[in-house]
Amino acid sequence: MSDTYTKELVKFQYELHKQYYSGRKTSISSAKLTVRMPCIPEDISENLIKFIIHYKLNDPTSTWNCKGDLLSQKNGKQECKCFTSDGPLSFTPTSDWDEIYFLDARNWINDKFVLYRISLKRTSPEWNSIKVNKTQTFEDQTKQGRRPRMGWDLLFPQISNFCTAIININSLEDIFIPVEVTE
Repeated sequence: MSDTYTKELVKFQYELHKQYYSGRKTSISSAKLTVRMPCIPEDISENLIKFIIHYKLNDPTSTWNCKGDLLSQKNGKQECKCFTSDGPLSFTPTSDWDEIYFLDARNWINDKFVLYRISLKRTSPEWNSIKVNKTQTFEDQTKQGRRPRMGWDLLFPQISNFCTAIININSLEDIFIPVEVTE
C-alpha cells in the first residue's frame, strides 16, 4: 500500500489546524481565559517531518505508511517528536527507532520550524544514559514501565553531539523546495 498522505493533504490539514488554533486563541482571549492551546496533531507533524526528510535530506523513501511514525529504506525506523511549547516531551517506554527527529514548532503559528535529526538508536547506550532527572536515566524509567518525560532544554544538551542535521524552515512552502545536491 502506498503512502497517500500527500503534500497537498498536509498543507490543507496544517492550514485547517492553524485556523482552528487562531479561532480558539481569539475566543479564549476575548473571554479572558487561560487554557492550554492544542498541539499540532501527530498526522500533520509526522508528515511535515516526512516532507522535510524528502526535500531537505534527500530521502524520498521515508514513508508514513508503516507501523510507527515513519520508515525509511535508507535509515530504518524514524521516530518523530514535535513540540510547540517548553513543556516536557513524552516517550513511550517500549518505542524503538533507528533515528529520531525533533520538530521544534514553538513558532509554528508563524510557519517557522527547526528540525533536528539525532542519529541514535533507541537501544544505544548513549540514548539509554540520558538523564531524565537528577537520579534516573531514560533506561531506568523505561525498565520501570514509566514514560520518560523531559523538556527540550534538558534533552538537547545531552544529545547535541549526535545531531546530524539542523534544518531551519521559514515558511510552510519552504518545506517543499528541494535542496540542490552537490557531489
